Amino acid sequence: MEDAKGLMRANLDSFAHGVRDRDVDDETVAMFKQRPHLFLIPNLPDRGVKVDRSWMRAGMSPEEFAKLEAANTDRPKTQAFHGIQARNLAKMNAAGVRITMGTDGNRPWGPHEEMEDMVLAGMTPMQVIVAATRNGAEFMRIADAGTLEVGKSADFIVLDADPVENITNTRRIAAVYLRGAAVDRSKPVQ
Repeated sequence: MEDAKGLMRANLDSFAHGVRDRDVDDETVAMFKQRPHLFLIPNLPDRGVKVDRSWMRAGMSPEEFAKLEAANTDRPKTQAFHGIQARNLAKMNAAGVRITMGTDGNRPWGPHEEMEDMVLAGMTPMQVIVAATRNGAEFMRIADAGTLEVGKSADFIVLDADPVENITNTRRIAAVYLRGAAVDRSKPVQ
C-alpha cells in the first residue's frame, strides 16, 4: 500500500493489480479519488477455489481439459490473497475510481474469468462491461473503439444470452465482428 501511495504521488497513469498486501486505508482511497484520470486495472489473482470450467471442454482436447481440471482445486492461501484484492476493488469501485478490465494471465479464457471475478468482488455486470469496453478503449487512447457509435470501428461480439443478467454469459459467443465483417470462427487464428 505504501508503494501505491508513492506511485500516485509520482503521477502514474494506471495501476495494475491494485494494492495486494493489505486492505486499503481511507488515505489510499482518497488519493485515487483525487486523480480522476488514473485507471485501476484490478488484474485479480486466481480465487483459489475449484470452479466450473465445463464451458471450455468443447474447445480443448480431452487431455488438455484433464490437465486443466487436475489443477482446479481449493487452495486456502490463494483464497486469502485474492480476498485482499477483491475487497480493495470493491472499495475503489464504490469510491468511483476509473476501472478497466485487463489480465496478464496468459490463458485465452482469462478475460472471462476476470470479468466474473470483478462481479464477485462487487461490481455490477454492467460496470464490468463498461470497464472492458469503453474504459479499456479510453485507457488505450483508442478513439474509434469501446462503444458502438457512428464513425467508430464495428468490432463487437454477439452473445446467445444477456451478460447483464449473468456476466458468465460473455462466454456464450454466437458471432464475432471486426471492422463490421463477420469472423469465420471455424478457421484457426493465424
